Amino acid sequence: MQPKKKIAVILAAHGEAETTRFLENYRVTRQTLGHASQVMPIPGALQLTIAVSSSLKKLIRFRPNGEGSPHNRITRDQVGALQQLLDDLPSATQFDFEVYAAFSASPPYVEHVIEHTRAFDAQVIVSMSPIDNTLSCGLLCSYLAASRSREELGKVKVISRFWSDERVYSLYCDYLFEHSSLQCRMRSAVKDEERVLLLLFHGTLVKDSKGDPPLFRTGYDETMRFAERLQDVLLGDTRNPYGRIITVYLNHNVGGEWTRPSFEEVSEMLKEESSVAVDLFGCGYFADGNETIHRAGELMNSSSVIKAKSIPCLNCTPAFTGYLASRVTDAARQIMNWR
Repeated sequence: MQPKKKIAVILAAHGEAETTRFLENYRVTRQTLGHASQVMPIPGALQLTIAVSSSLKKLIRFRPNGEGSPHNRITRDQVGALQQLLDDLPSATQFDFEVYAAFSASPPYVEHVIEHTRAFDAQVIVSMSPIDNTLSCGLLCSYLAASRSREELGKVKVISRFWSDERVYSLYCDYLFEHSSLQCRMRSAVKDEERVLLLLFHGTLVKDSKGDPPLFRTGYDETMRFAERLQDVLLGDTRNPYGRIITVYLNHNVGGEWTRPSFEEVSEMLKEESSVAVDLFGCGYFADGNETIHRAGELMNSSSVIKAKSIPCLNCTPAFTGYLASRVTDAARQIMNWR
């Protein structure tokens, strides 16, 4: 019997500060801005100003509980769920999978985990974002290209392009309508009111400060195609309970023109609609974090909406874990067959 092949599975997520401590948030913000400055001009003084101001805001705003983003913890939970499932699959007789969490903006950094597992028989790196762009999958692939020989690259597989996988749309539909049905039962008193679903996507830069298209891959085209396709699938599903489904972009609004409608614009639109019941779903993210967890409260604070609930991101749900396990196993087989 041949020895099992040792496969490193690296869930490469963005990474966020897990507490409200100033220094932790400062380091995460500086790391994020440092990556962004590789593809767009962000002066060092401006990076410093943004890092200090945003870290102070989080420290002051959430001082009572001291809790930061759940993003890293959720990613570690995803690692645990995926590890358990991979260990239980028939492929475990062929592969010895070891699953790791890695982050671009907080420790353990993606590059460090990739180097730590370099001697494994293969590395399967999962870009934990539905949409690819230069600042996510692009930086990851650039690092691999610059640090690996052609022979070494043959034992590395990066899993991305989730936005183009029809299985993801089915996964989203089943998950979303299961949660919306549950919330409908919980909110039986408002079952006759109009129900609105906000699909939350990470915003992208459309034009730079000079009015020109950005010189790097923002993921704009992929985001538009993903948003349009997901809306069509949801509206065409007989389980759909929503009167309106609205695509919303969570923008940073720095450096130029961003995607629309923004969260702020939709909040303004709903200002006079106190009778609606709103569900918010962060479909542009695989794990909840700072950009998703407070949106229901922000919507109620900035509009007349009095009933707003957030549906969690996919996080480590069994169906999503099963999907990742299928992609990882297929990738491991492709690497071994190629070699």
